[in-house]
Amino acid sequence: MKKLLILITFLVLHASASAQTMTCMDKLMPYGKHSGLHQLTKDEWNDGKEFLDAEGAKVALLTLVNVKLLCKPNEVSIKVLPICSTIIADLTQSTTCFTYTNLGFFVLSRDNGRNVNFIFSKDKRFSDPADSTL
Repeated sequence: MKKLLILITFLVLHASASAQTMTCMDKLMPYGKHSGLHQLTKDEWNDGKEFLDAEGAKVALLTLVNVKLLCKPNEVSIKVLPICSTIIADLTQSTTCFTYTNLGFFVLSRDNGRNVNFIFSKDKRFSDPADSTL
């Protein structure tokens, strides 16, 4: 029984150490694909609005990376404030925001349950505008 307890303690400590060595990029794209999907539920973040605006999108993004994913401070920096647009004029849930950071770009939207959905894509063209080849 004592050996089992020691083994469990070792595994927990090892898992904790491994989680701390993960970069924010590893957390944003956990399966090594070109993009990752994330969500903040209304219980994790809610600004009381029915749709996203640029300021709400910025706060939601910072909440995702700093609070939910526990990225290191300043590991993700927003290069340009989110740009938001309503796709269908009379449908507030169709407001979508786009922003890019030092790691890649995010597309944010809010669903009927007031959850904020994120699509993150690692794309060097958007990660540093000075290096753009477009």
